[in-house]
Amino acid sequence: MALSVNMTISVPPETVEKLNDRAREHGMSRSAYVRHLINQAPDSPFETPEVQLTDEPPAEA
Repeated sequence: MALSVNMTISVPPETVEKLNDRAREHGMSRSAYVRHLINQAPDSPFETPEVQLTDEPPAEA
C-alpha cells in the first residue's frame, strides 16, 4: 500500500472492544483487521484477500 489516508468513523465502545479482541486474536492491528474485513466482504469492490478471516482465531502452530 503506497499511500494511506486517515478516516474517522464513530462506533459504540463495545464494537471497539470486539474489534480490538478479534484483531489481537488474528495477530493484526485494529486498522489492518478492519481493512481486511472490508476487503473480504461479499460485495466489496476491492480485491479479495487470499486469507479469509473467520470468527475463530487462527490455530496455534
